Amino acid sequence: MKNKPLSHLKALTLGFVLFATSISAFADEILEGWNAYYRGNYSHAMEIWEKLAEKGNAEAQFAIGTLYTEGLGVELSFNDAAQWFKLAAEKDVADAQFNLAILYSQGLGVPQDEKLAAHWYQLAAEQGLAEAQNNVGVLYFSGLGVAKDVDTAIHWFAEAAHNGNAQAQTTLGAMFLNGMGIEQDYFTAFEWFDKAAHQGFAEAQYNLGIMYSEGIAVSKNEKKAIKWFRKASSQGHHDAEDNLSQLLDSQEKGTSPHFSRRSKYG
Repeated sequence: MKNKPLSHLKALTLGFVLFATSISAFADEILEGWNAYYRGNYSHAMEIWEKLAEKGNAEAQFAIGTLYTEGLGVELSFNDAAQWFKLAAEKDVADAQFNLAILYSQGLGVPQDEKLAAHWYQLAAEQGLAEAQNNVGVLYFSGLGVAKDVDTAIHWFAEAAHNGNAQAQTTLGAMFLNGMGIEQDYFTAFEWFDKAAHQGFAEAQYNLGIMYSEGIAVSKNEKKAIKWFRKASSQGHHDAEDNLSQLLDSQEKGTSPHFSRRSKYG
């Protein structure tokens, strides 16, 4: 039986952050706005935040930006979202910096500009936002908006991974597995995949399935391989589904499966 290779991941996190992690002045009003938001009363949330935003409150400016990215209580407008996020980003709201970077990277509401995207991701990353740290790692690994630098990429992947970002944990695991810019270490690769897999990250679950099925850094264990392939498969991971099917089929036929690992990163 041929086993699909270990998967790798070096993709940008592109989901907008919706809730600011820093709330200072006007905290009660800001939270009242979010309570209205989560009740679906978006027009009331906008009414609350708009008054605060006009007074220069950065959290309210960020929150209004989120309404415009989703078209909730207002007409969807990435142009307006970018203006509000920029006001908050310039006041060091990390989540606004991250969202503004997404807009620049995708050319939504602003001209596409990889260098400006990198600038805002970097500022958010330096404030400890894990999603931004992961994305800065991707930029340095790929040379998007910055000079390609694998060592710097590894630094930011590690920062994000230690802050619990499952995507970065999976990427770092793949880099340890393949010795990409770092000394090859199957055991450390397994540890990072395990952390991400327990957060429900399908790519990591798939990779654990491979490691258990082939005995990489752990003893071969088909039962655990099936467990992780099944978890990844349930999330629509097609390679995991294929491997699960083949593994179950070999068990039913009483044959000894032959796994061929062809892992790569790039």
